[in-house]
Amino acid sequence: MKKTVLVALSMLLWLCVYNQTITNRGAKIIVENGTTLKFANLHNSQANGYFYYDTDIEVPGNWTNIAPATFDQGANGSVTLNGSAQQTITSGGSSFQNLTINNSAANDNEIVLADNMSIESSLTLTDGIVNTNANKLVFQSTATTNSGNAGSFVHGQMEKAGATQFTFPCGDVNSRDLDGDAVNENYVVWSPMKSNPSASTTVNVEYFFDNIGMPDWWEHGGNMAPTLHHVSDREYYLVSATQDFTDVTLYWNDNDHAVSDICVHSFCDGTPANFLPADLSVVYWDGSMWVDVEYNSGFSSLVHDQGYITSRFAVPFGAKSQTFITYGSKNDVNPLPVELLDFYFDCKGNTVVLNWITATESNNKGFFIEKSNDAKNFTPVAFVNGAGNSNTITEYSFIDTDFSQKEKYYRLKQIDFDESTTISNFIYVDCQDAESEPGLVIYPNPFKSDINIIANNLPSENTTLYIYNMLGSQIYQTKPGVFEGDFTINLDLAKLPPAMYVVKVISGDFVGVVKIEKHQ
Repeated sequence: MKKTVLVALSMLLWLCVYNQTITNRGAKIIVENGTTLKFANLHNSQANGYFYYDTDIEVPGNWTNIAPATFDQGANGSVTLNGSAQQTITSGGSSFQNLTINNSAANDNEIVLADNMSIESSLTLTDGIVNTNANKLVFQSTATTNSGNAGSFVHGQMEKAGATQFTFPCGDVNSRDLDGDAVNENYVVWSPMKSNPSASTTVNVEYFFDNIGMPDWWEHGGNMAPTLHHVSDREYYLVSATQDFTDVTLYWNDNDHAVSDICVHSFCDGTPANFLPADLSVVYWDGSMWVDVEYNSGFSSLVHDQGYITSRFAVPFGAKSQTFITYGSKNDVNPLPVELLDFYFDCKGNTVVLNWITATESNNKGFFIEKSNDAKNFTPVAFVNGAGNSNTITEYSFIDTDFSQKEKYYRLKQIDFDESTTISNFIYVDCQDAESEPGLVIYPNPFKSDINIIANNLPSENTTLYIYNMLGSQIYQTKPGVFEGDFTINLDLAKLPPAMYVVKVISGDFVGVVKIEKHQ
């Protein structure tokens, strides 16, 4: 008799709550196999609240389950999130078994998680991006998923328990300026990663189409394996596990572009035909340097537009270890921007001396110096040749004798030999009221052996440089030679133990302090 009542309730819900909300407070709702149930939103709450479905359910709205209420699925049940607007999912500790994402909102965050979402059986990504926010999407040990597509992936952290290969449907939505026009463009990037743990473990993965937060991707102070020239500054995977990966596979998709257009994954210099697959590697960060685990040609598809690369060697993880994984380049093949360390000025009578320092250059034809009266409309006034390719600190200067007004804005427009450009931030020059501020640059940081210290616009030739440990004890002192307010010095600190240190420069009334970190 109870079963009949529950089925009748289901039919009543179909008639009454289509495009409405099922609100259940502390009762049991059981939807049996073959029952058609249409509604927009689910709100299941309070003690003894229970929502059970043994049939296919389509939900175009929000799914809200507030613990201690629970939901569960029968052998014939599944849920499809198929809204045309953003949907928010609150699991409240219960798990989905078979879940399909098919949301057509096209706003890059179609499905938003309000707490952790757990998948027991399968996740099918058809349309719509899942944004985990500060939460995670958890795959149970027997769960499966497709790898997604360009319009449907997981933006945020995922977790998978077990010992089998698993492809995480990673992606990211981010705003960056990659074309050097000083305006951010929106990028929606789908880049799955396949893990292959050597034993049972819990793997956490998140993909970032960004370089913020990752270790230095340049060759500085021995932070690269001997086989590497550089690593990607476009993207990385942050991965944690307690067991080694036998191998790892990185995927790139939708990388096709016209000649001279942006190569999203930076696998060419703007001309797709210039992609050299043999130069590409899989790399990971071991805490102090990028390690080359190469690629397995028999298990890789190194195609510019859409491909994947599998490491030849294992990626090690210690207990509770976390590491960065990305693409590496064995030679100076993948394009890299010029790394600008400093851009400053000096006022000399009726002229302005512009100075800038680079740490690494690749394919650098040179710099256009541009100036403006309003910081909006810039006009080129000169061109300075670049170093082409360089892994050492290079200093440049230009004297602007046409300084007819007291206030100006300057910027650099760096151009490669393939005519691609990058625009620096502008600096404001006012020679009437004040000289330019003193500057202090220390590079590389972190470091392994030696550091370069560059100071400019110092107020006094009587300058002293100190280095202290974190206990405040002085371990080094020198008086660098200051010429016209500037000095450059290289210090060999290879004998110092790995730790944090403080560099202090005192010149007249200027005190500059920079914290540096030494790695093993």
